[in-house]
Amino acid sequence: MLPPFTSASHDGDLGCFVRNIILNSIFQKGQFIIPDIASQTGFSVTTIAKYVSELYAEDILEKGDCLKTNKRGRNPVLYRVKSGTYYFLGVDLKPFELIIGLMNLTGDMVCIERITDFRFENTHNKLDEICTHISQFMLKFQSQNAGKIAGVNFNIGGRVNSHLGTSATIFNFEETREVPLTLLLNERLGIPVFIENDTKAMAYGEYVSENNASQENVIYVNIGWGLGLCIIINGEIYYGKDGYSGEFGHIHMYENNVMCHCGKKGCIETEISGSAVCRKLVERIYNHEASVLSKKVWNGNMITIKDIIEAAKLEDPLCIELVTQAGGELGHQLAGLINLLNPDRIIIGGRMSEIAPYYFLQPVKLAVHKYSLRLMTQQLSIVPSRLGGDAGVIGACLIARKKMIWNKLSICKR
Repeated sequence: MLPPFTSASHDGDLGCFVRNIILNSIFQKGQFIIPDIASQTGFSVTTIAKYVSELYAEDILEKGDCLKTNKRGRNPVLYRVKSGTYYFLGVDLKPFELIIGLMNLTGDMVCIERITDFRFENTHNKLDEICTHISQFMLKFQSQNAGKIAGVNFNIGGRVNSHLGTSATIFNFEETREVPLTLLLNERLGIPVFIENDTKAMAYGEYVSENNASQENVIYVNIGWGLGLCIIINGEIYYGKDGYSGEFGHIHMYENNVMCHCGKKGCIETEISGSAVCRKLVERIYNHEASVLSKKVWNGNMITIKDIIEAAKLEDPLCIELVTQAGGELGHQLAGLINLLNPDRIIIGGRMSEIAPYYFLQPVKLAVHKYSLRLMTQQLSIVPSRLGGDAGVIGACLIARKKMIWNKLSICKR
């Protein structure tokens, strides 16, 4: 049995390439006519028509209305994606939340489920719990829909080699270390599985959803409980040799003697992250400084970014001070990257970016302009994430769709 998006009549790599072009065009424009694709690519109308017919026969494309023209003869047919044939699952794994989303073939989110009582642990039991949540989600969908879930992408933190399907940080258990995480998850869930670093997935979701080809060089900053970064160069995510690029938070920058979760001291993340702000808040309260969160701290309850956000809304001076300080430090560190990479845009995402802009984003911008070269910032835009908390799950779904459609093994395997 052939996998999704596969046809036994392919002419090898040429068929794979042409089908990719057709689908890429339709994802960007919504619908197309065969002569337009032929004109854009240099392939003949006959060649394009052949592969359009294959995609139509596989229930991936459907016919729309005929395009009215002033020319003689039959009006050309508009084709579009048949949205309800295949679906793509995205799983966004966060420290205090598990988000599962489903996207149709056209890129529309069908549903998003948030499990807010979730607490991440790097254990076998937690992996079992995650798989149970996903299986229940899939059963619920399949009982109500005729379409097929073609694949799933997991967003996980830390060092991820998405090409090999391995994680060097999370669920890298000793007894299964030689087996790719994607293979273990595939055996549990019964569908093709991909994994991606959470920040790269967020950046991909943001970049594709904006569909702004004029800004091809982008830095995406994910400041949540930790600090991650994704670099997009010429419209493509920069992965580096093993896919581990973007570990901005683990650059040694401070002599603060604070141990980072990576095992080293003085990382940027120990001063600029949600966990750093929460740690500093607790320290200051223990030092008898006042805050609306004092009672919660003295009662021994854990402080989260959500608590910080709510306290800032209540104009808590201590929280505002710490958040503003983190924003300024983030801008200071980003200034060096701006001088190095000269990007078109910087997008600030993650939970901390949801704090009121005048407390967090404005200090980022002020520090950037203070510490970077003026020529580098004249055309630079620094903006908050447009997708907010949904960036990760949308990115995960889009990656699952991309991997199932563009991945040569998935499309062209016979």
